[in-house]
Amino acid sequence: MNKVLIKVVLCCLFFCCSAQATFSQQRIAYIDTDVIIKAMPEYRITQSSLETFQKQLLKQLDAEKKAIAQYYTSVIEQVKRGEMTAQQQQEAEVKLQKMQSDLEQKTTEADQQLVAKEQVLSKPMYDKFEKGIETIAQKNSYAYILDKKLLMYATGGIDATDQLKKELGI
Repeated sequence: MNKVLIKVVLCCLFFCCSAQATFSQQRIAYIDTDVIIKAMPEYRITQSSLETFQKQLLKQLDAEKKAIAQYYTSVIEQVKRGEMTAQQQQEAEVKLQKMQSDLEQKTTEADQQLVAKEQVLSKPMYDKFEKGIETIAQKNSYAYILDKKLLMYATGGIDATDQLKKELGI
C-alpha cells in the first residue's frame, strides 16, 4: 500500500513540475487596441465614409420631419379657419399618426443601415488587424496576446503595440 501511495505522490510531483515548466515557457504580450486601430489609415477612411452616409440618412429623415410639420401646420390653419369638417379632422389626425409612425420606422431602418455599413466598411480593417496580431505572435512565439484594457493588473510584461504597428505599416 505504501508503494502505491509513493508512486501516486511521485506521479503528481512529476505532473506539477512538468506543468510549471510548460507554463513558464509560454510568452504573454499585450497591445493597446485603441491606439492601433485609431492609427490605421483604414480607420480614418471608414469614419469619414460613415459620417458622410450618416449625414445622407439624417438629411432624408429631416425632410420627412419637415413634411410632417408642414402638413400639421396646414391642418391647424384649416381648422382655425373652419375649412375642415369633423370627419376631415379625424382623417388628418390618422394621416399625421401614420406619417409619424412611418418616420419612426424609417429612423429605425436608418440606424440599422448605419450599423450594417459600419460592419461592411470595418471588416477589412479588422481582418488586417487580426492578421497582424497572428504574425507578431508567430514571429515572437507569443502564446497569448491580450488587450491592455482587459488586464486588471500587470507588472512588466511585453508590450507588443509597437511591434504590431510596425507589422501593419503604421
